[in-house]
Amino acid sequence: MKIKVITSYKPGCWEQYGKKGIESMAEQFPKEIDIVVYAEEPKPKCKYDRIQWIDLNTAEPELVKFKNKHKNDPVANGELQEIEGGVRRPAELKTKGGKDATKGSYLWAAVRFANKVFCVVNAVRNSEEYDYVVWIDGDTFTFRPVPMNFFENLLPKETMLTYLGRENPKLNDGGKYPECGFVGYNLKHPEIQNFITDWEKLYVTDNVFKLLEWHDSYVFWHLTKKYKKESPYPIKFNDIGYWKGVKGHHVFVNSELGLYMDHMKGKRKKIGTSAKNDLRSVPTVDYWKKAPTSLT
Repeated sequence: MKIKVITSYKPGCWEQYGKKGIESMAEQFPKEIDIVVYAEEPKPKCKYDRIQWIDLNTAEPELVKFKNKHKNDPVANGELQEIEGGVRRPAELKTKGGKDATKGSYLWAAVRFANKVFCVVNAVRNSEEYDYVVWIDGDTFTFRPVPMNFFENLLPKETMLTYLGRENPKLNDGGKYPECGFVGYNLKHPEIQNFITDWEKLYVTDNVFKLLEWHDSYVFWHLTKKYKKESPYPIKFNDIGYWKGVKGHHVFVNSELGLYMDHMKGKRKKIGTSAKNDLRSVPTVDYWKKAPTSLT
C-alpha cells in the first residue's frame, strides 16, 4: 500500500507545536510513507529531508478567494458582530445551537478551518500514484515507531474513508461530529473525487454558511451522512472511534491510534501532552504511564 500523510500547522506556531508534531512523524513513521506539509508561511528550519513542503495559498487559489472574501467578516471568523453584506449564523441555532450559539466560538470559524479542507482537496486530487491520503493534525506527537502494517490495517481497500467517529449507530444516539485529527481517504474508491468536489463546492459557493456549524469536522460529518443516504450504491466507512466501542471525549487517544500517537488538541498544546484523565482505560504504554494526571 502506498500512503501519503499530509498535515499543516497554524502560521507562527512551528516552535509551539508544529516542530514537535511534524518532526516526530518523520522520525517514527515507516520510510515507505511520504509526508507532506501544507504551509502558509516560509518553510521553517526542519532537520528531516524526507518531508515535502507545499505552499498552500499558491496551490489552492480557491482557498485564497474564500479567505479574502470573508477575512474581515467577524461572523465568518466565529464572532458575533454582524456587518453589512456579511454572513449570518443560521436561524435554527436558536433551538439547536446549544450553549455556544450565543457567543463567539470556533464552531463558526469557517475561514480558519477552510485551510484544512483545501489541504485535503489538493492532496486527494494530486496523488494518483497513491492508494491513500491520510490527514493527521500537526499537533499530533508520534511517541514511538509505527509499523507499516498498523497503517495498512487502519485503511481497508473496500472503504472510502477512515475516521474517528463520535456517534454510535447501535445506540441510535444521533452522536456528534467526528474528531478529524486523523482521516484516511481511499484514492481508489470510485466516489472519493466526487466527495472532495462536493466538499470544495460548499466553500466556493458559500453554501457552507447554510449549515448549522462551519468548522471542518462538522462539514465533513454533513457530507458523510449525505453520502450514506444519497449514494446510488452502498458506501462503506471505517469508523475507528465510537462505532468500535471507543469511549471518552478524547476519542483519538482512546482509539488504537493512542498506542503510537498523542493528539495535543486545545490546551494540551501548552503542556505538550494529553493527560491520564483523558484516557478511559489503564495505560499500558510507557508514554501514557508518564503523562500528567490532569491538564491542570
